[in-house]
Amino acid sequence: MRSLILTATLAVAASGCSTTGGFQKLYPGMTAREVVDAMGEGPTRAQEFPDKSTAWYYGEDRCVLMRDDKLVSKATSKERVAVDTPVVSIRDTAKAWCAPDGYADEGRSEHQVDTPFGTIKRNIDPSAP
Repeated sequence: MRSLILTATLAVAASGCSTTGGFQKLYPGMTAREVVDAMGEGPTRAQEFPDKSTAWYYGEDRCVLMRDDKLVSKATSKERVAVDTPVVSIRDTAKAWCAPDGYADEGRSEHQVDTPFGTIKRNIDPSAP
């Protein structure tokens, strides 16, 4: 029983590492098959553009832009701590966004406010819809 739990734990850890480590190994010019092989799985969602390029998203925090079966670029979410005090901290995360040149950045941002009373996680930008 103990070896079964250890094996399951190692399998889960290895699968998580291969996906994260796989993203770091991606480079422009890779084929779609090479991207999937490096990531260990296909994307969780995709977004097509009129110029026949496609953004592949791996979760909320990583994406690659594919065109003509080749990787063009990749992006990750970026986090910035805006306020960090013993009482409250505010973090701003610009979510990963992949699009061809000429498209406005429609990426999402997410704000997280941590207080002793709990955490609020959403877009707190007053100008946001």
